[in-house]
Amino acid sequence: MVSYELDLNEAFSTEPLTRENVLSLKNQIYTSKANYEELENKIKALRSSISSEKDASVAKKNNLILGICLWISGNADEAFDVLTTLKANKIAAYFLGKCYQEREEYEKALECFECSKHANEDEFEIQVNIAETQRQSGDSQGALKMIQKLAKGHDDDADLHYQWAHCLDNLGKYDEALTHYNRTLEIDPNHPNSLFRLAYYYDLSGDDEKALEYYEKCVETVPLYTNAMINLGLLYEDKDNYEKAISCFYAVLQSYPNHKAAKLFLKDAEAGLNMLYDDDKVKKQDKEIEVLNIPISDFELSVRSKNCLERMNIITLADLTKVTEYELLSYKNFGETSLTEIKHILNQKGLRLGQAVESDLFIGSDVSDDNGEQPRTISQLEFSEDCRNAIQEIGYETISDLASKTETELLEQDGFTQAFVDEINNQLETLGLSLHSGNNVD
Repeated sequence: MVSYELDLNEAFSTEPLTRENVLSLKNQIYTSKANYEELENKIKALRSSISSEKDASVAKKNNLILGICLWISGNADEAFDVLTTLKANKIAAYFLGKCYQEREEYEKALECFECSKHANEDEFEIQVNIAETQRQSGDSQGALKMIQKLAKGHDDDADLHYQWAHCLDNLGKYDEALTHYNRTLEIDPNHPNSLFRLAYYYDLSGDDEKALEYYEKCVETVPLYTNAMINLGLLYEDKDNYEKAISCFYAVLQSYPNHKAAKLFLKDAEAGLNMLYDDDKVKKQDKEIEVLNIPISDFELSVRSKNCLERMNIITLADLTKVTEYELLSYKNFGETSLTEIKHILNQKGLRLGQAVESDLFIGSDVSDDNGEQPRTISQLEFSEDCRNAIQEIGYETISDLASKTETELLEQDGFTQAFVDEINNQLETLGLSLHSGNNVD
């Protein structure tokens, strides 16, 4: 994704302010978080200046810019309140029409689009918006007639073919609709709405591979196509690819922190990942137990080695992992040749002498202090003061508490940064530990 550095003061100083400039600006705003933050700062500055501005014409222009900025930022209701007072202005009327579209007040949207036309001009773009509004209101047949009429002079317009396809889609003419969706992508390969509709079409028809292909293309466009990202996450989740699903839902929440559906789906995906992790862990443990329970008699050993092991009451591979080289060599008649035989058998199964003893020692060090009584506390780790304060603020006291969390859970806490997560990972690594799996969203 290409990122553009913006100067919004310069962008809105262009005269005259046009619809094309604003729509282009909207796309650039969403190429980076810094640009979006600049937009939010612009909104704050405009609100502050308007209340104290004595020049009526300047205040009016600033109100227009504020309404447009609010619409670009996704605050359609606030934008509506501001632009309603300015609807005599053709630019304001156009974006007020877009607000009415989002509010599903289609008759009023149509009125605004008509008001935004310039006298004696064709205003093709506005005609397409009018056709779109007709379609959204349920009049797909009327919208289709209007679009077909417009197509005579504008057959190379991607938005026109998209509306054409969507009307046919609504009317149940799916093969014809696909033709026009594909025609849209011939004109503009990154047309987000057509990519989404094709992805949705293949999703419904059960062609997951095609659906994934188009959803993945769609979410690369700007601004973020929220519904595409949500649907892509759900498809990944259906395929048990929980890490990618989590990444999708997290991306939506980065742009829209209060998005209810994304929050819900994120929790479901994290629960699915933990369940998958637990299932894998159980399967791994079952396999390990199965291997450990293999009798020594199943292997070809020398008579001397077998006799020595029997006298030591070593019956299974698990028993072998509980003794050390020193213990074996200390036993009467057990020599280097027998030791080499035993090591070879264990190595074939991914085991080694003394492994169970080492594992028990490690587990003890993870849950207890030097006396084996109390859990190890976070105070024993070397964190920066800011990181330690952030951890204490959310109430974690033991290393076990911390290691049970995911990166996502930590980053959702107020004041918790990626730098703190990196510190925690580094400290846990010194103990051979890590944060819970499933925490990564980029």
